[in-house]
Amino acid sequence: MFNFVLMFFICTWLPDWTFDQYLAMVLQTTIQSIQHLLDGASSIAIIAAFFFAIVFKDRIAQLFGFDHKTLFRFKLRDCLTCFGSSRFQPIELDIWKVEDLRSDDPFTANNVFVEFYLGYNETMATRVFNNAGSGCLMKQVLQLNFDENDEEETLFIFVRNQKVVGTSELARAEIPTEKLKAMVNSTRGPVIWSPLQFPEAINMIPRGKLWLRAARVDDADYNQSFFNELTTC
Repeated sequence: MFNFVLMFFICTWLPDWTFDQYLAMVLQTTIQSIQHLLDGASSIAIIAAFFFAIVFKDRIAQLFGFDHKTLFRFKLRDCLTCFGSSRFQPIELDIWKVEDLRSDDPFTANNVFVEFYLGYNETMATRVFNNAGSGCLMKQVLQLNFDENDEEETLFIFVRNQKVVGTSELARAEIPTEKLKAMVNSTRGPVIWSPLQFPEAINMIPRGKLWLRAARVDDADYNQSFFNELTTC
């Protein structure tokens, strides 16, 4: 109260100021301060939302159902390797069979096929096995490019049911880089469709089992491109 009375007398005694002008200036300053505060708060909120999206990008992608898709085919590793392809090695995925799948339609047998997503690779899929039901022998071979030193790479596996129009998901699984690398390094020789080369099944979500084998592909072109990039980059 004392300060208010003091400012009133000071503004009254000053020749170029009135108390009304002082109140108007205080109000104008307060409004400008609030506007700057709101502008700063919106900027801080945008920055916070950006970092939140970066930190939880995998969770957000999984929430919206596109965690298995590569939206941007570019990483810092591409710059560090001169955009070369030598860090990718060809691998072979051997799909023996699937079992214990759920029924998508109680009145129709499942028409089963399997899709694979890995890094920069295009979507790879087996052929459709009509009227497969809860399982079938597939004996399919697919080839992908694999960077065993990229810890962010994950092999996404989807078992789907082919409908007249569109598809539906029956089961899914994820194989991280370390596990896929171990599978590749532990596999030797050509594929033989027997339990000896498929000792352990991959458990699918929500149910189902997939027998899968991963092996290196002896590619002379890959070895030559690796040597060329070492000598030119």
